[in-house]
Amino acid sequence: MFPSLDFSKWEEPEPTPDLRQTLEDWLRYQRHEFLRKLRDLSPEALAQWAIPPVELSVLGLVRHMTQMEHVYLAWGLGGGEQIMVYGDDDYAGGSVETVEVDLGRYLAEIEKSDHAIAALPSLDSAGAGHGLPLGATLVKMLDEYALHSGQAHMLRFAALGEIIR
Repeated sequence: MFPSLDFSKWEEPEPTPDLRQTLEDWLRYQRHEFLRKLRDLSPEALAQWAIPPVELSVLGLVRHMTQMEHVYLAWGLGGGEQIMVYGDDDYAGGSVETVEVDLGRYLAEIEKSDHAIAALPSLDSAGAGHGLPLGATLVKMLDEYALHSGQAHMLRFAALGEIIR
C-alpha cells in the first residue's frame, strides 16, 4: 500500500559531540520509527479504533503528528501562516478514504519542517512562528514522537490482532 516508504529496521543514531546533529539524527530516527507502525496495516486497520472505547487510531496519530510537525517545526520555526488542517479532529478523525491524503500531508509537513530546521543557524535561534529556540523545539518533538510512537505501537498490535514486531 505504501511502496515508497522505508519500513526497514534502523539502528539508533550514533552519539556525536555536536548536539544539534544528535538532535536532528534522533528526530529522523523517531520519525522513521513512527512510520514503521504503519507496516502490515491495511487502510481499514489504519483507520480502526482498535481499542474501544478509545477513539484513537494509528491514522489519527498520523494526523496528530502532522499538526505537531506544523505547529512546532514547519510554522513554529519557519513562520508564515499557521494552518491547523485537522483542527480538533486530528486524533479521532480520518477514514479509509483519507489514508493516502493524510499520509501525503504528513510527509509534506516533514519536508517543510526539515527546511525550517535547516534555515536556523543555531540551537539558540528563535522560531519565526512560535519564537521558541530550535534546541528546545527539537526536544519537544522528540517527546511527541516518543509518546505517540508508543501509542501507535499498541494500536498497531490491536488492529492486527497479534504482536508482529
